[in-house]
Amino acid sequence: MRRVLSSILIACLCSIPILAQSLPLRSSENKPQIAYRLFSTWADNYMTEAKRGKAIGETILYGGGAMLLGGAALTWYGGDSISHDLYGAPMDGAFKNNLTLGLGIGAASFLTLGMIVASVPIKDYRAIYADVFAETDPEVQEAMAVSVLRYQADKGKESRIVSFITGLAVPLAAAAITGSIDIAQGKSWSDGLLTSLKGSSWCMGFSVLSLFQKTPQERLYERYLTTRDALYSAAK
Repeated sequence: MRRVLSSILIACLCSIPILAQSLPLRSSENKPQIAYRLFSTWADNYMTEAKRGKAIGETILYGGGAMLLGGAALTWYGGDSISHDLYGAPMDGAFKNNLTLGLGIGAASFLTLGMIVASVPIKDYRAIYADVFAETDPEVQEAMAVSVLRYQADKGKESRIVSFITGLAVPLAAAAITGSIDIAQGKSWSDGLLTSLKGSSWCMGFSVLSLFQKTPQERLYERYLTTRDALYSAAK
């Protein structure tokens, strides 16, 4: 009987370290990685959407440039024939040269913008935050993901404020320049002020709208906070 009790006691003592090691694992399993999952999904979706948007932009710019370049070549080489068929006379020389030049400049602009868009690298958040994705401790990884979400939300808020200030500063600066020109010409400073403000009212309206429209990063962080609060309040 003593041997049996001794064996049970020894087995219990030996199992204590095993239980102690298993408790943190269970604790981490009961805390799902909300921020990490949201950030991981957002990083993948951002890359997918950015590639799609870049491809569409390149197609539009290169396609538009090719069409304008074709129009310039058609005007230069076939403009007289087309005008003769339509109006019974060749195309006016000055008009032909100006139209060809305008189409050529437009084509060059489109093609240049296409090359600029193609050369701009897409942000790979999996590479930028490689330390977050490489972290093996779930709790540390979750904490790092929370800090990234908070940082991105703060950057989004800053961009809204900067856009608002810029959207107001540019029209006001233009109005100030217009008023200065009027004064220099001996006119009333308010002569062209109203016209200038009317012309830039869309810019001011857009800046005000952008101030109250939260960025995707801010909405993502709010989604994390809402999900976290709902999860832990339900667990109580």
